[in-house]
This record gives sequence, structure tokens and C-alpha cells, in this order.
Amino acid sequence: MQLLHLLFVFLNIEAVFSLINFDLTHSIKSTNPIFPGLTPFNFTQTYTSWGLDGDTNESYFKALNTFITGEHFGTHIDAPYHGSNASWSVEQIPFERLVSIQALIVDVSKKSLRKRNYEIQIEDLNEDAMQQANGFYVLLFYTGKSKFWPDQITYAGGELREELEFPGLSVQLASYLVNKYSDKLVGVGIDTLSIDPGSSKDFRAHRILFKENIYVLENVAELQRVLTYLSNRRETLFSFDVLPMKIEGGTGAPCRIVARLENFDDAGGEWFCFLIFCLLLMLIGIAAKVIYDFKFHPDKNFS
Repeated sequence: MQLLHLLFVFLNIEAVFSLINFDLTHSIKSTNPIFPGLTPFNFTQTYTSWGLDGDTNESYFKALNTFITGEHFGTHIDAPYHGSNASWSVEQIPFERLVSIQALIVDVSKKSLRKRNYEIQIEDLNEDAMQQANGFYVLLFYTGKSKFWPDQITYAGGELREELEFPGLSVQLASYLVNKYSDKLVGVGIDTLSIDPGSSKDFRAHRILFKENIYVLENVAELQRVLTYLSNRRETLFSFDVLPMKIEGGTGAPCRIVARLENFDDAGGEWFCFLIFCLLLMLIGIAAKVIYDFKFHPDKNFS
């Protein structure tokens, strides 16, 4: 299977492997943790009723809700415009920087356990893996805080601004990422309320990233499941999709985040890919034979 995968990469062909999809999104509800001062999610109107079809005399159900929420609630994207007036708002982020990109998880959970407001450092990065990215990618930091969701106190440290305690990027790391990787690095995500540590007062990591149009993903879910799946595999990068609400002029938006990993353990997928592999070899052989005959036997009748 690895040989087949390498062949497809060499030929720039996307293989149709069986995929395992991980939804990295928390469900939105009013009791979710929230950054102090922001507007929480709430249904302002809920409507349900039963109707009667006049032609069939059958009853049918219908429901409709209206809600209010801040842009930065639940699993969401921070558009660069959130902290840089010259940078992209939500709808201006190029689609190719959101969908069918790659992602890499950096596990800082052990250090975060020892220090509540741990500032993630440059040495925490897996730069060998980052340099293997063959296109746009997002860096995801797993601090372990997501296992406390949705409890505001254990997840965020408290309900007041001065009580917040959770890990985040150091200023040095944010600057390093911008200076060295901004050609391919399009986003940075974390499983906490903010990409800056809870003790931050001025959101400097945010501001540094935003000036280079690098977006931020916060309250990312289920990263530990992806890490567990990858633990016995050579792969570190995986396919990744970010699907935010396309709010014109938005500084952020709730979004659905999906990790897509190739399932080489699926027997059916292996047989299908083996057949594709054989077909490719056959086509390559036919093409080589035709080229050879045209070059060395130009008078041969090919009809």
C-alpha cells in the first residue's frame, strides 16, 4: 500500500482510498464555554407546529428557530481582520486556503498539564513534518483542554477575564511562524478559548499572525482522537477542511472543521487500490510500448 501511495504521489494522482473522517467541531449550545464579554448562543425564537396537506389529508411537521450569537463562539474561525484592519475578513479568505489543505497536530498536552498558562515555544514544533507539507497547511496545537469541554471553569479557568487560565502561543513562536513559514502556513488552531494564553492582556500572538493574513481556529475538538489514530502510522500530515459561515465583513464565524485520514487498514480499500495499481502499470506499459515503436519502428502499421 505504501508503494501504491508513493506511485500516486509521484504521478500527481489522487488515490481513492477509504477515508476516516474526524469532525473536529463542538456542537453549538447556550452552555458552551465563552470568552468573557462576548455574546453567547441562544435561541431567541423557537417555533414548531403541525400542518395538514389539503390534497392528501396527511399531517406534517414543521419547525423554525431564530438565534443570536457572537461570531467567536464555539468552534470558530478568527479572520485576520479580527486584529488587523488591512487584512482579510471572513468572506475574503481565499477558498483554497480553507478546503483540501493539510494539517499537522503539535501535542503540548504534557507541558500544558504542568503549567496552566503555558506559552508554547518554538522547540515544541515538529519542523521536519512541517517541511513535508506540499501545499497550504494549518498547524493545530493540542493542549488537552478539550477534554474539559463544556465546563467553563475547568476548560477556561473561570468566568471572569482575570480568572482565565489556559495555554497559548508565545510571542516568540508566533513571530517565528510568520517569519519562516508564512508562504504555506495559512492557519493556526488550538483546543482552547484563544490562541493567546489565558493570562494574555493584549493578544499579541493574534496580532502577529493576522498581519500576515494567517487565520486562527479556536475551540477545536477531538484532536486527541486524531493523534491516537496517527500514533501507529508514519503519516503526520493529513487532509483538512475548514468550512466557516461566509459572513461579509465578518471578523470571525462558527465553522465546521473536518480531518480526513486515509484508512489503509480497510481491506476493501486495499483491494480496490491494488486493482487501480495494476491498471496503472498496464497503462504505463502500453504507453511505453507505443513510444518505443514510434521511435524505433516508425514504419510499423498501427491500424
